[in-house]
Amino acid sequence: MNNSFLDRVPVGWGFKGLPDPGEYDLNYWNGRLLVFEDPEPTAEYVLGVDPAGGKGADRSVIEVVRVGDNQRPDAQVAEFASDFHGPHDLAPVVALVGRLYGDGAEGEAMVIVECNGEFGDSCLFDLRSRMAYGHLFVWKIYDKTKNLQTSRLGWWTTPSTRPKLIARGHHALVNDDLTIHSEFLLDELEDFQGDLYMSKAQAMSGRHDDRVMAMLMAYWAAHDNEWLAGIDTSAERKRLQAAGKLEEAEKAVASRKPTWQNTAVSYQEMMDKWDEEAFH
Repeated sequence: MNNSFLDRVPVGWGFKGLPDPGEYDLNYWNGRLLVFEDPEPTAEYVLGVDPAGGKGADRSVIEVVRVGDNQRPDAQVAEFASDFHGPHDLAPVVALVGRLYGDGAEGEAMVIVECNGEFGDSCLFDLRSRMAYGHLFVWKIYDKTKNLQTSRLGWWTTPSTRPKLIARGHHALVNDDLTIHSEFLLDELEDFQGDLYMSKAQAMSGRHDDRVMAMLMAYWAAHDNEWLAGIDTSAERKRLQAAGKLEEAEKAVASRKPTWQNTAVSYQEMMDKWDEEAFH
């Protein structure tokens, strides 16, 4: 965590910068916020939150995604994972990180919390009441043509929604629409496996997938409104990039073309030069 980021942290929250993480053992991440990109004033951010009980069985995870635009893809910019943060301990961390990466008039990044089980509900309740956090993802019903919006907050993982979540994330990763910086998340992604009979993917036995699920939720929340509206930012970005490369290629070809106006050259010399440019 660098000094420019720490300048934005309120006094009394106990954050401090660490030297090169390579100096620590493999558990140096535990209960620490890893920052890969500082907040940008004009960027939009989403936090994916997967709460756990804080007893070591599963991890409480926050993944922060910078939402992509026509110039660059989505990117993971920060990560928090802890074996010992329960839902009530996690809520203040979520609120702090969400406000550090805040956007819009309220100065809060959108937060999407997995609500299955008691931990998600407890974390959401604390965010709303104790932390007074307002920018929370609203659950939608994606398989109906009307009344998509509901009054429920958070993400609900079901046999129907889990494959959709994974499919969207897989598509983003293989098409370079989502940049990952955390070696720990990459390690979990390597262990993530598909079960063809259950039509889902999950971590291999004895391994974790909490970072993966938090990241998938963040990516979903970053784009679900535009997907529902029929907007495809990644496709538009690729189209603009391709158009830019084509323009560059055309300029490069044009720069190689000889200009004959006001040039002392005979007709035969001009034709010979054209043949040389065309066939060599």
